[in-house]
Amino acid sequence: MDAESLRNLIENSAGRPVALTLTNNSTSMLSLRHGPKGDIYIRIHRMFLDAGAAVIKEIADFVINRGKRTPLIREFIRNNHSSPEKPSRRQRAITHEGKHHNLKLIYDCLNEEYFNRRLALDITWGRRQTKTVYRTRRLGSCDSPGSLITIHRALDKSTVPRYFVEYVVYHEMLHAAIGIKLKNGRRSIHGRDFKLRERQFRDFDRAINFLKYKL
Repeated sequence: MDAESLRNLIENSAGRPVALTLTNNSTSMLSLRHGPKGDIYIRIHRMFLDAGAAVIKEIADFVINRGKRTPLIREFIRNNHSSPEKPSRRQRAITHEGKHHNLKLIYDCLNEEYFNRRLALDITWGRRQTKTVYRTRRLGSCDSPGSLITIHRALDKSTVPRYFVEYVVYHEMLHAAIGIKLKNGRRSIHGRDFKLRERQFRDFDRAINFLKYKL
């Protein structure tokens, strides 16, 4: 299953709103925290995409009662994760605040407006570069587990309006929310559902025009 399917199963079983983030973290396979409005934020290893109904039910029970025993989850981890991954030698620095745009403020507003606060992602400006070529660079990216959004620093300018930065962030948040689907055996990144939801962004037309004619 994909991330959204797993989130829906846990949320329906637990009976509470859930925001799910997939990780490759071998140190902490499953962790959760409670938001101020009762939302539950779960970070879970992507191996659980292959979990069966009984394991998922136990995850939902753990969401409701963190003191509950979890023998099925522990057995699933033992059977599906034989060799722990090595930690990265250098942790990626997270930088929210730029000279002109604060990505965390933008992300939080979009998460409230379009995703009912269900996404639990990190967001950062990319590394500084001396040369910028708009035709070849990616303005934003979302890593494969869907836990970190990176925005190109070239957008942190007074000449780049906030609504365009919001559009790029919203685009990457959609990738995390929808995931990669299969169509006729091929990966579909910008499928029909993605494009329909992308157009729901309030300044979509202005952002596209800015991208085409002013960036």
